[in-house]
Amino acid sequence: MAISKVYIDPKKAKKNGEISVYILVHIDYKSVKFNTGVSCFEADFDVKASRISGNSKKAKDDNLIIESCMARINEIFVRYRLQNIPLTAELLKNEWKNPTRRIDFHSFMKEAIEERRPDVTVGTYKNHKAFSTKIKQFRKSLAFTEITPDFIDSFARWLKTKDGGGLDVNTVHGQLRRFRTYMNIAVHKGIITTNPFSKVRLRKKQTNRVYLTKIELESLCKLYSSDELTATHQSVLRHFLFMCFTGVRISDLKLLTENNVIDRMLVFSVFKTKNTKDSMIKVPLTKQALKLIIDEGREDVRLFDCFSDQKMNQYIKKICQKIGIEKQVTNHTGRHTFATLWLKETKNLAVLQKLLGHSDIKETMIYVHVDDQMMMEDMSIFQNLFKKQLQPTMPKIFVEFGLN
Repeated sequence: MAISKVYIDPKKAKKNGEISVYILVHIDYKSVKFNTGVSCFEADFDVKASRISGNSKKAKDDNLIIESCMARINEIFVRYRLQNIPLTAELLKNEWKNPTRRIDFHSFMKEAIEERRPDVTVGTYKNHKAFSTKIKQFRKSLAFTEITPDFIDSFARWLKTKDGGGLDVNTVHGQLRRFRTYMNIAVHKGIITTNPFSKVRLRKKQTNRVYLTKIELESLCKLYSSDELTATHQSVLRHFLFMCFTGVRISDLKLLTENNVIDRMLVFSVFKTKNTKDSMIKVPLTKQALKLIIDEGREDVRLFDCFSDQKMNQYIKKICQKIGIEKQVTNHTGRHTFATLWLKETKNLAVLQKLLGHSDIKETMIYVHVDDQMMMEDMSIFQNLFKKQLQPTMPKIFVEFGLN
């Protein structure tokens, strides 16, 4: 139950003698004070009526402002009661402080991003801030009532245009997922009752994961041991090879310390999934991985002194080209290489899921498809060994469908 009253505090008079008019609300044994923005002299305030006395235009206007503030507070109480949502003192203060979030998506999202900041990674925070800028660029003013499946579809199409950044299908998918996240938060907070994304299907294109073959990885190891590289390239290759032998992400590699190495085991919490349960990864360190740590020769706590992601991607691509690897190699290729070669050699999908820190086995299943692709490629090579010796005569229908 809440009790409200309009009052002034004579002890807090301004220099000109006027006193601010407040509304005091008692809710759940807590008092919340709201400044109406109105001020008057003590003699002009009618304590019994809880209003400013007099018939002057200013007095009438000020009383209208006070009544408007009272109505605004009452509207908040009514809305929460009708939606069966408990209204706390903290929620009431937030509703008063940010009234536009009720109708304006941009105001709501700005507040929600900051609320979530302690619980997400720096990268996630920056990505969500960038999305906020992007959707504001598309629609400068956006009310929740305007967000419909048709609006979402038009936003997705705009993202693919030159004005929207010319984003590809998967990048658009990522932007829409962020959009959906904040609409779900709005539902949870009772700002909207249903999420329009429930009627929208997010489309994502399956991409080919770039990985190195066993021979290519061996070639990089030989290059690392050859002393042919510059100090910078040698350092970058060392970090890349460590990811190939452990499957760690670049974001995790940068944060690893000597405390993460326990009895020849790499034990760390996944940076990408900050504040989520079961995000602790344990990876046994091979002799190769241990050697790379020793070669780094770090004297402080961090295991590796890494360059920026962009620089590392540039360097590792040049290093691979040096030995004839023309693939689009990036930092993440190390993780893909580890997963692909692990599955090819061990066939143990369950252990791979734990090593990669995947919460959903579907994420790990991607490497099963990669392994199938490798098997088909290997079979083609095997087939060509005997192409001249055994060349079957294919039925005409097979030839027509390109199966010869």
